[in-house]
Amino acid sequence: MKTKKIIAVLLLSVTLSGCSGSSDVRNKAFIKEIGVDYGETQEISLRTFGSDEVIKGNGKTLLSAVGDCENTQSKNLFSGHLEVFASSPANIGNNLLTLLSNNRISPSCYVLCVPENAVSFIDKEGGKLAELIRSSGRNGIILPRTISGVLNDLLESDRKASVPVQKDGRLTMAVISPNELIGTLSEDESKGLCWLHGNVKDVYLPIEYDGNTTDFYIRKSNTKITAERSGDKINITVEIKINGNSDDSNKNSAKAVEEVSKTISALCSKTIAKTVTVMKADLFGIERTIKSARLTNETEWEKIIPLLNFSYNIKIAQ
Repeated sequence: MKTKKIIAVLLLSVTLSGCSGSSDVRNKAFIKEIGVDYGETQEISLRTFGSDEVIKGNGKTLLSAVGDCENTQSKNLFSGHLEVFASSPANIGNNLLTLLSNNRISPSCYVLCVPENAVSFIDKEGGKLAELIRSSGRNGIILPRTISGVLNDLLESDRKASVPVQKDGRLTMAVISPNELIGTLSEDESKGLCWLHGNVKDVYLPIEYDGNTTDFYIRKSNTKITAERSGDKINITVEIKINGNSDDSNKNSAKAVEEVSKTISALCSKTIAKTVTVMKADLFGIERTIKSARLTNETEWEKIIPLLNFSYNIKIAQ
């Protein structure tokens, strides 16, 4: 709890500090994206706003590596408006905390995990990463994560967080600890993660029934996860309320609703099986919900997992 209060103070200090009024903007280059690889030294590459040049540096620490980049420039490098922090998994948690605690990064900066060679990734694929992350998020493919959200998750008892990851040329989701990649999610599991977190909206969900394929338009949705004791088990209910309609009014509306419910339930079930059962990760505040309701005397998350039964209640209004 003390650590979380520290994070809250750091977030406030960053918000209040912003750009110093006494700083000469003309002497600053504003960093847009950073890629970091951690080894014997930390290697970084970065892009600044308004420039296609990739600047590279290295150092024993992340801040010294940024300083090494700055030594090659005629302007001071400023990361207060940084959009994307792309990093290999090693030391990612410490690097995020370092940047935030030194007022070097915005708490709303997106985090992206690049399992291998984040430096080269920024060199070859960078420039529009924030736009790509936002677009994939709008389409319900990934869940965009900011530095503040990732750090808060890493401070929970399971010490794990979900982040977008670059895998095989596509964005999907991954689960990380403060210094390693626990595993990656498939495209379906990543979509399930979005549904479990809620607020999937303005997307088309493809469904199949009566030998045809059609789209069901999701105008908006919200998700609520509740827990209750049942004998020696704890029932976790995921309720998802959806407002939407099929793109073909001539088709069987009731059948379309049934298929939408099955499709979303299957996506969520896959995600829970991978993240909770296999990776032992609590990405949805389940442990906190259980403990606040005093549903078990178990104090360790991994001992609570075998007690859990999951069900999905999809409510659709057209």
